[in-house]
Order: sequence, then structure tokens, then C-alpha cells
Amino acid sequence: MAVDRKQFTKKIETSLKSNESYTKFYLNFKLDGKLKQKVLDYSQKQWDKRTRISNAKAQLIQEKNKEVNEGINFNANSTLNNVAEIYFDLACEKSNWTKNRHDTYNLYCKHEIGKKKIKFVRQVDIDYLRKSMEKQGHSKRTVNGCSPRTMKKVLIQILKPILTYAYENKVISEIPLIKAPKQHRNKKIVQNATEKFTILYREISKLYQEDPFYKALFLFALYGRRWNEIRTLHWEEVDFPRNTYTILAQYNKIGIDQHYDLPSLIKMALIEIRADREGLIFKSPITQKELYPPKRQLERIREATGIEKLTMHYFRHILVSAMGEHGIANTILSASLGHTNLDTVNDYYLTVNHKSASKRANIEIEKLL
Repeated sequence: MAVDRKQFTKKIETSLKSNESYTKFYLNFKLDGKLKQKVLDYSQKQWDKRTRISNAKAQLIQEKNKEVNEGINFNANSTLNNVAEIYFDLACEKSNWTKNRHDTYNLYCKHEIGKKKIKFVRQVDIDYLRKSMEKQGHSKRTVNGCSPRTMKKVLIQILKPILTYAYENKVISEIPLIKAPKQHRNKKIVQNATEKFTILYREISKLYQEDPFYKALFLFALYGRRWNEIRTLHWEEVDFPRNTYTILAQYNKIGIDQHYDLPSLIKMALIEIRADREGLIFKSPITQKELYPPKRQLERIREATGIEKLTMHYFRHILVSAMGEHGIANTILSASLGHTNLDTVNDYYLTVNHKSASKRANIEIEKLL
């Protein structure tokens, strides 16, 4: 039966379009000069718009892989670069997080050790890569060497998963030992944090008593959310009946969906926001796109509180120090903040129990208000 392509007017991405209601999707791509096409009908599915689009994208990848799977050269003689391309294409979600890791791999690994056959990649190669990064990076800022944080990202978050993928596919017999560089960080402790935390809450409530948009935004920051997590949060990721919200994989530093407890104060502010409750919560009133850092509003809060160093990220430093003053366990606090340090949040992170940790942390936070 011929496909009526006129109904598919909304372009999702290359090779994927949808109808006006985003309930049907049209897949079309060429392989070896032949057109491959398929229609996906999700009209009977009890999914929201975001879920339907996400599933359509995944199905497109699946259909393409069906066609090219026989031609995949993935064995012990494949180069590390070849395995990396397959890993990012097949094993990872299509997200900004994946793109960022892929770009970083190409920047640091592709030309240094990427041409070696996967079966010959040894610990010495990884040590060589680390040493080369210690000496010189790829920008003016890192000309004298990369930071421990960057090296850890390359070695632990990028290279190790690629080698693990090769191991799980039985093309290598073991994963070479990967040592992360030691990080020497100065603790960012805020003096009189509990007092500052309480003052912040009081002034935010006063300044934005009639403005639930900014009240909710700054309360999210006060409860430990990063600016990138706040500005990319969508209404579809907030579950009011269950008092939870989700930071999607592409918008956090871990690369998996993180579910958090929704504090009652933020919930009430969100409910008061007059919006169609679709798409971004904190979108620009002018462009209707992602909001830029609210510098003018931050200045208002600085003047009202007298906290001169205040930035969107400084909210997190104040929260961490205040919770430390009240003896909150590192495992609970770290997991509630979405940290990736496995040594600190082992019990919570391995089960992705951010919701449980954030709920316990929120109880303690509300005692300060």
C-alpha cells in the first residue's frame, strides 16, 4: 500500500516526519540507492507527545540497523575507532550527552590510540593517553595540560564504556586497567551557610510572592538543581500526582534519567504558573525558547540578601554547606544533588535512587525554612 506522505508535515529530524498530532510517524531513508520507508502508528498508545517522538526516533535507528547490521565490522581486529563509532551509534541514546562524549572521544582518543586494533589496546596505551593529556590539551585554556576532571571524563566516562562494550560482545577477553587521575580540589565551603540559606528562602518568597515563575525557578536552585537542569525542565517531566520530577539523561551529567522528589513549596509555585503546560517550564517570554541565565533577577536577590557571590551554582554550595552543618550524610546529599562520584554515592547511584535520597534531603531542608 502506498504511503500518503502529504499528512506528514512535521519534521522531527533527518529521515523522520510526523503528522500534525504527532500520533503517526513516517520513516524514510536510502541505503545503497534504495528507498526504505515505514509508517509508525502510535494513535492507540497512551503516551504523551515526548514519549511518542522518543520511540519514533528509537525505531528509526532500529530500522537502519536492521539494514546495515550484516555489514558491521566488529571483531577483535576492529580498530578502537571502529568500535567507538559502533558503540556511540548503537549502544547510546541520541542525546546531547552522547554527542558531547563522541566529540570528546574524537578530540582526545581518535588520533592518539584510536587506530590500534581493539585486541591490542593495553594499559600502557591508556597510560600514554593520560600522560599526553597531562602535557597538552586542545585549547588555549588547556595548552599546558588538561584538568583532572577532563581526564577522568575521557578515561572513565568515555573510553572505559567503549572497552566494556567490546568485552560484553566477546571481542576482547578482558578490560585493561584504567586509572583515573587524582583530583585535588579545594572544598567550596560557605561560612554561615544555614543563615544564608534561610535568608535566601525568605527573600525569594518575598520578592516573588506574586511571580510564581521566578519563585519556582529559584526554589529549584535553592533545592540543589543545576541551572542546565532547571532551564531544560519540561512540564511533561513533572508528575504532580506522584510528587516527582525527572531530569532527562541528555540534560544531566550522568547520562541516565534521574527521578527526584518534588518539594511541596516548588509544587505549589509550579501550579500557580499560568501556562499551557507543554514543553519548557522556564522558557523565555520573548523567544519561547530556553531561558538565558536570569542575571537581572539574580542581582535583585543579591541586593536583598547581601550575598555578593551569588550565582545560580552558588545556591548549591550554600545548600551543601548548610546540610553539612546539620550532619546530613554524604551519600544522601550527593545522590540528591545528582553527583556521579561512585565512591560517595555507591549505594544510591547503583540503584539510581535519586528520588529516595532527594526526599530524605528535602525533609531536612524544610527544617531550615
